[in-house]
Amino acid sequence: MKILTKIVFTILLAGLTLAGCTKLEEPYYTVKSVNGDTNMRAVILEDYTGHKCTNCAPASRMAQNLQELYNGQVFVIAVHAGDFAEPDSVRYGGILKNNFICQAGTDWFNYQPFKIDQNPKGMVNRLTFEGKQSFGKDDWAGAVSASVKKEKLAILTLNNNYNGSSKILTTTINSRYLQSIAGKVNLCVVILEDSIYGGQLNSVPGDSIPYYKHFRFMDVLRGAVNGSWGEQVSENPLKDALISRTYTFDFSTQPLWVASHCNVVAFLMNGETREIYHATKKALTGSR
Repeated sequence: MKILTKIVFTILLAGLTLAGCTKLEEPYYTVKSVNGDTNMRAVILEDYTGHKCTNCAPASRMAQNLQELYNGQVFVIAVHAGDFAEPDSVRYGGILKNNFICQAGTDWFNYQPFKIDQNPKGMVNRLTFEGKQSFGKDDWAGAVSASVKKEKLAILTLNNNYNGSSKILTTTINSRYLQSIAGKVNLCVVILEDSIYGGQLNSVPGDSIPYYKHFRFMDVLRGAVNGSWGEQVSENPLKDALISRTYTFDFSTQPLWVASHCNVVAFLMNGETREIYHATKKALTGSR
């Protein structure tokens, strides 16, 4: 993926009046018996997966259930990378021909500190949980439960506009720091796609289906708009500092993507440790 145009770069320091800051407001969600509390930090659950991974189907369902349970506060990114994600048009009647591999996913998968050494494996805001930065699906719920209770460090809003005729997406991300942060802060912007159907191997105990011909893949990482690790937007930002970025992306360069099924996810992270500070997600507008 490539950035066609970087339109806006603005950093305003804390001396600005808070009247402008109050426009950065995030929605509040409730689903089932759990609140997606936007007073606390939003969470990215990275699910490292592949259609040739026999244990990845139940892990995918678990990730989706957690996203639904904490609606508006937990966002899944399904990262198809490594050997289990490689397309195979020969075996199983060619049902594994989909290629969901992208550069950002490969870079994250191969980043040694994450230790993604098997599938399925996940990270929650890239924070350490019980001594590990990445871990199996049985720890995902516990890691999510701990992370959603952490104090929010920034307000992050996202506005998309998609022109169906030109196939150009324009996305603007605004943020205000709720406290001063030491170190470098990167903004990462990625595109996900939902409801892609294809083959998925399966070895769930008690399940007689060895593979699914029409598995529904959700939150598939398609690529990064501004690089695998985003771009640095701040260094030692002060409380109430504002950031704005606008990008455009040309969907005509990716003819297999269905714009009406795509979402943009933006997150702020530590530029060195890769810890995710806050995140937001929004569907394309004008594409439905």
